[in-house]
Amino acid sequence: MSLSSLYLDAFIGIARAQSFSGAAKTLNISQSALSQRIRNLEEDLGLSLFIRTSGGIQLTEQGQKLLRYCQTKDSLEEELLSDIKAQGQKGLSGHVRLGTYSSVYRSVIVPALGEFLSAHPDVSCEFHCTQVDELPALLQRSEVDFIVTDTKIDRSHLECETLGREQLVLIESRQKSQRGHYFLDNDRNDPVTEEFFRNKKLKYNRSYFADCYGIIDAVERGLGRAIMPLHLIKENKKLRVSKGHKAKNINVYLQYHSQPFYSELHKLVINELIARAQIFLK
Repeated sequence: MSLSSLYLDAFIGIARAQSFSGAAKTLNISQSALSQRIRNLEEDLGLSLFIRTSGGIQLTEQGQKLLRYCQTKDSLEEELLSDIKAQGQKGLSGHVRLGTYSSVYRSVIVPALGEFLSAHPDVSCEFHCTQVDELPALLQRSEVDFIVTDTKIDRSHLECETLGREQLVLIESRQKSQRGHYFLDNDRNDPVTEEFFRNKKLKYNRSYFADCYGIIDAVERGLGRAIMPLHLIKENKKLRVSKGHKAKNINVYLQYHSQPFYSELHKLVINELIARAQIFLK
């Protein structure tokens, strides 16, 4: 039995949009036509691919397996077509899709892959920088091929590589801060400050500056103090590490779907990140 590419495109569209209406709009077909394609696919496979809940669409366990199959199939097909189009010319080609979070995006991921991308001009890239808790969903919806996160996802179908460690320290402006009782985070859901002071009785106010670079700018201006990876501020003469607070180490992980086959590009990206990310985390 072969699976219809029309049905698989419909399935992928819903998995990524997490709704039938959003997928129908993206695919430029009616919602009823989309629903029929999914019904046909589920009948061909003899199983359910989605769970309809009040919160939206979720993949069943079998649906997640099918999504990983589609991801592998697309990756290998892309590599094959790139090789054919190259018509014998030497060089790697393809597309790298990676999700990560702000404190390692500009300082670690981009420089770690910079030489590799420069050496392979036919390789394009698509980076997504978002909150840590949003990264697993990007991978699950197959919007990215890799995620770099500070939390290890406990799922049997995922591979996990440790890229290095971030050393979290308390930072402050070298000028006397007028708002030393304020601690700065990304947003209200950011747990970094709370976890850093978990076993200490400390009262403080919080302010929010969207990402690590906004936080660093705010600390430079004396708007408060913040918990920040040391590798981001060690060359910054406007900041210093506050004394009396022990640094906290957290691992940085590269995670991706387990697959029976990996494209050459996929394998090289993994090797490059493992070899070079630790250089920039030190």
